[in-house]
Amino acid sequence: MLNRDWHKTYRMPEHPTLDQRVDWHLAHAIACGCREMPDTIKREIEKRGLAVPERNRPN
Repeated sequence: MLNRDWHKTYRMPEHPTLDQRVDWHLAHAIACGCREMPDTIKREIEKRGLAVPERNRPN
């Protein structure tokens, strides 16, 4: 389910750095989770020694 308020407030920058992409997708997985995180971002998160969060899926 799309969290419209979150998406309006937290937009991905036009030309995001890898750090910005990782930060955005981490926050998105928790706050909205309307879609799956890209595999490239998951691998980068794991590479940084962080846990990939479970996607927030409201019932």
